[in-house]
Amino acid sequence: MKVKLGMYLFPVLMAGLLLAGCSENMQGQPADMKKQIDAELGSIERITVLSTDGVEVPLELPTFLKELTEQGSDLQKSDQPLAREEIRYTLVLYRAKLAPLVVEIGEQASQYGENTYRGQGAVKFYQWIYKQAGVGLLSGTYRSTVLSAVDLNQTLTLDKDQTFAVQEVLVTAEPLMEKERHQYPLYPYYQMRVDTGERMLDATLLTPTMIAVPFGRETQYYRIQGSLFSQFTQWMPPRKMTDDSFQQLYQAATIRLIATGAEAKGSVEKKSTETTVEQGMAHHCVRLLKNSTLLSQEPKNHGAEKYQLSFAVGDTVHTVYFYDRFFRYQENWYAQDKLEEEIFRLLGSKK
Repeated sequence: MKVKLGMYLFPVLMAGLLLAGCSENMQGQPADMKKQIDAELGSIERITVLSTDGVEVPLELPTFLKELTEQGSDLQKSDQPLAREEIRYTLVLYRAKLAPLVVEIGEQASQYGENTYRGQGAVKFYQWIYKQAGVGLLSGTYRSTVLSAVDLNQTLTLDKDQTFAVQEVLVTAEPLMEKERHQYPLYPYYQMRVDTGERMLDATLLTPTMIAVPFGRETQYYRIQGSLFSQFTQWMPPRKMTDDSFQQLYQAATIRLIATGAEAKGSVEKKSTETTVEQGMAHHCVRLLKNSTLLSQEPKNHGAEKYQLSFAVGDTVHTVYFYDRFFRYQENWYAQDKLEEEIFRLLGSKK
C-alpha cells in the first residue's frame, strides 16, 4: 500500500528537514516548502519498528497515519546527540524509489539524521511508538505455542486449537506503560514461546490479566483477557510436588523479615493478598530460596543467626533462618550467595 504523506506530514521529520537545511532553498514560501518536503519524503509503502537486537515489526500504516497528526509538538532541538545506550527503537519508513527514512527513538529523545530532539514532545512520541510497536509485535498467524510453568518445572506443546485460542487473546491485547510497577510473575509462573509465523515471541504471564514480552532493550507490557490464564490452569494445572519443600510457601498470605542479630532493628512485613505486586514479591522470594544450594550437612562455623524470614500459610508459620553465607529451613541447610541482599532489595528494606 502506497500513501502520499501530504496532509500527514511527519512533524519530527519535517522539523529535521527544515532545521537540517532542506529549507535553505525554499525562500520561505509555505507552498514551496510543502512541495519540497513532499518530494523529500516521497510515497510511503510501509513502516516498521526495529528492536535493538534487530527484530523488525510492521506497523499498521492506516493507524499510524491517522494518529500521526497528534505527534511532534513540544519538540526542542538539542545539542546533545542520542547516545547508543539511549536507543530503544528504530523507526523505518520505506519509500517508493527512494532510500528509507530512519528515526532513532529513545525514552527522552529522538534523532533524525544529525538532529536530535528532546522535550515533552519527544517523550510523548516515544510512548506512542511503544504502543504502536506493542500492537505489531503480537500480530501474525500463530503456528505453534510451547507453554511452560516454571515453578512446576513442566512444559507442554499446545495443539492447533489451543494455539489458536492463544492467538485470539494476544492479538487483542492492549499495550500498557507499566515500567514502574515491578510486577513479578505469580505462581506457577506461566511462560509461552510462540511462533507467530513472522517471529518468535517469549511471553511471561505476570498476572492473570498482564503479560510481558521482551523486545530488544524494551519490555512490552499488555493487558489481556483473564480467560487465557483460566485455560492455562486447565491445560497445565498447578500440582503438588512432593520433592519441593518450598512449594507450600507460595500460599503465604503474609511474609515477614525480622532482624534477630546484634543489629536487630525491627521488621518488614508484606501482605501478599493485598495486590498482585505484593503477591509477586512473595512468590519471587520463594524462587530465590529454591535456587539456593542444598547442603548435605550443617556447615561448620556458620556464625550467629542474623535474620528470620517467615511465611504465614493458614494457621502455620514457616520460618527461614539466615546466617552469614547460609540459611536453614526445615532442618536442612543451604548455601546462599548474597541472597539476603536480594531479599532486602525485594522487600524494600535497608540493611
